[in-house]
Amino acid sequence: MTSANTATTPEQIVGDLIDAAAPDGEQMLQVGQVAKVLGVTDRAVLYLLQDNRLGYIRTGRRGYRIPRPLLAEYLLQGFIPRQLTAAEQQLAETQQAIQEANDELATLTARITAAEATLALVDGVDTPPRRRRSTQTVP
Repeated sequence: MTSANTATTPEQIVGDLIDAAAPDGEQMLQVGQVAKVLGVTDRAVLYLLQDNRLGYIRTGRRGYRIPRPLLAEYLLQGFIPRQLTAAEQQLAETQQAIQEANDELATLTARITAAEATLALVDGVDTPPRRRRSTQTVP
């Protein structure tokens, strides 16, 4: 077991949590031990088992044993760095969408500029000057 100050990776932290509940290196944990690791009641652990959110092995009619690797996997799924990875992926996708929108905007701006230049040529060459209306009144 590493000390709390030296545990740096999520795997080490989870390993330390499990070792605190099962210091003998047991590979199969009881519901009470898992509850201690998770900081919840035995009933809450049973709900996790019934919802198949935490893997287990059934021992008898009412007995459950949770394998150490399955508990570690469950704990690591909820670890914050995993959530940060998902957020970073979403950020990258958003940045990609912004880049695509900027590219499309640049294309449209170029088309508008070309159309305005074409209209300026047409207006300057082919159109006769407009006559002004007289503002004088005729008697």
